[in-house]
Parts: sequence; C-alpha cells; structure tokens
Amino acid sequence: MVMDIRQFFSVAPVDTPAPQVAIPSAPADLGALLGQVVEQGIPNAQAQAVEQLRQLVPTPEGQEVIWEILGQATDPRRLVAAQLLGYHRQWLSSPSGIRRVLAQAREEEDWAVRGALVWCLRQAEEVQEFLLHPDSRVAREAVLGLPLGRKTLASLVRAFKAGLTPDLARVLLHKLRALHPPLLGELVAHLLEEEWAEVESDGLGALFCSLPQLPLFELFVEEKGKPEWASEKGLASAGRARNWHLFSRLAERALQRGPTIELLRHLLSRSGEDEPFARRHAPFLRQALNQADALLGPELLKHFERLTFKASEDRLVRLAQLLVELSFRLEGPSGVQATSLLEEWKQRSPGLKLKIYHLQQRLA
Repeated sequence: MVMDIRQFFSVAPVDTPAPQVAIPSAPADLGALLGQVVEQGIPNAQAQAVEQLRQLVPTPEGQEVIWEILGQATDPRRLVAAQLLGYHRQWLSSPSGIRRVLAQAREEEDWAVRGALVWCLRQAEEVQEFLLHPDSRVAREAVLGLPLGRKTLASLVRAFKAGLTPDLARVLLHKLRALHPPLLGELVAHLLEEEWAEVESDGLGALFCSLPQLPLFELFVEEKGKPEWASEKGLASAGRARNWHLFSRLAERALQRGPTIELLRHLLSRSGEDEPFARRHAPFLRQALNQADALLGPELLKHFERLTFKASEDRLVRLAQLLVELSFRLEGPSGVQATSLLEEWKQRSPGLKLKIYHLQQRLA
C-alpha cells in the first residue's frame, strides 16, 4: 500500500512543462489538494499534487480535515485521505490516535479504504486484529504489516492454524525467517496449545523450515528448555506432549534437509570440543552434512582448518570422520582442498595417519 502516482503521468515528451501547483498553506487547502488528486484532469498535475501531499506534513488541524473527509461515506477523496494518514503517521505517538484509526478500520465498509487504514497500522500490534479478515485484500495488509513480538505471536499462530490463503501463508513464513531467536520458545509455546492433526504436518513442516535454525536445534534436538508434562493436568498435558513429539520430528527433518552455514559451523565446533556431544549427535550431523548445499563446501573447509589449529589428536580424529564423509560429496577445487587437508592431518602422527586411512577406505 503506497501513494501510487504512476497512473497520473502522461505519455507526453519529457520536455513538456508540467503545470505548477501551489503548496497549500492552510488546512482548507489540504482538502482542495486531495480533491485535485482524484479529479479527472491533467495527469501531470495530479502526479504533482500527490508529490506535494507526500512532502506536506499535516498539522493537527490538517489531520482533522482528513478525519472529516473519512467520515463522509460518499466523499471521493476518502481513499487518498486514508493513504495520506498512513504516509504521515505522527499520530502513532498518541494512543488515542491509534484507537481512532483502529475504530475507523473496524467500521469501514469500503474495502479499499479499510485496506489503507490497516496499512496505516503497519508495524503496530493493533494490526493483528485483521489477520483473519474475510476480505483477503485487507488481510494481506495485516500480514505484511504484522510486527513479530511477544504480543503478536498468539495471533500469528491462530491465523496460521485457521488457514491463510497460500500467498499470505508464504508472506507469513517469510517474515518468520527474521524472528528474534529469544522469541522462538514463546512461539513454540503457543503452537503447543493448539490441536494439530497429522494431516497438518506439511504446513507445520514449512513453518519449521522458516524458523532460525540454531535455536531450533537447541530447543528440539538438544531439548534445551523442553517443557515438563504434568500428568495431573490430564488430556491437556497429553496433547502438548503429543505436539512436542510431532514438532521434534518436523524440526529435525527441516534442519537436516537444508542446514545453514551457521548451524553447520556450530555443530562442527561443538563436535570438536565436546566428545559426548559428538557421539550423541553424530547421526544428525552426518545427515546434515550429506544434505548441505555443495556451495557451502569452501566455507566449511575454512571452518575445519580453523578448528584444527593446534588441536589435539582426539579432536582431529572426530573432525576427520566428518571431513572424510564430506570430501566424497565435494567436487572440483573444494574436493581437492578437502583431500589436501586430510593429507596434511596425516602428517601429524603415524597413528592419526592410519585412522584417517581406514576411514577413507571404509567409506570408499
């Protein structure tokens, strides 16, 4: 939702002088300028009027002119007035200003004006009220303008559960990629409270694929912060436990299918430093490395080199197991670099050379 002026430009040559429109100096002139935008006339003059509205910050008196126009159901200037209200949003600093826009959006019957009013509320928590609006054009403005925060996550989950149109679901999932990691636990807590059928796992799988991977791994694979189920709470607790097992399966699948370089670096670093971690998550890490994009090869090899600088032999053996498996997937310069790195490690000691040789022969 923008104050679009493309349709006001004519196809006349670029050297055609555009009519000059005076910038209004009083609230009454603001209404006239709004009228000039919607009147049928010279397109260049309309475009210039829109540009002046963008530059003109309405005074409190000017805002009242906008509200008077919005209050008249038959006024043709209402849509442009609502767009102007969303372009200059000094009213956002006042709770009463937000309440006024919200009330108008609730009562509005013209879908275009209502969509503009919802656009006015973008990045404000109040916009969540319109996520499931029956008019998809209004709902789209709400989805696009939804801020991700503690007070909006419950509405986000309800909207996802209720079933958004495919394009709106894609927008919402794209926004979740920017979810602040500390909010992941709260999002999952809201997901746990809903009833999810197995047939909904495809949609949930897409959701988990959109979440930040490192906190997702820590929550579901390492089970840090896993809720404790109280048996005395009966069916509600059993339902949350069932959801948790479903989410764990979907999260692990999402992480293994498309691991990011950040997640892989974390797993390699922890595996090199922590032998119990390496043993516990070895199958997961091998699967993740097998599914990793081959384009990540150069970055991963650099990380292997950093991890093995002055490393102990035990640490080198754990990392060599992973690098040998990765080297069979890499081609071209990355494959050559991986082989060279393994040969370099073999020179550390005869015992290490023998272990790496056996690893290579077994996988070959």
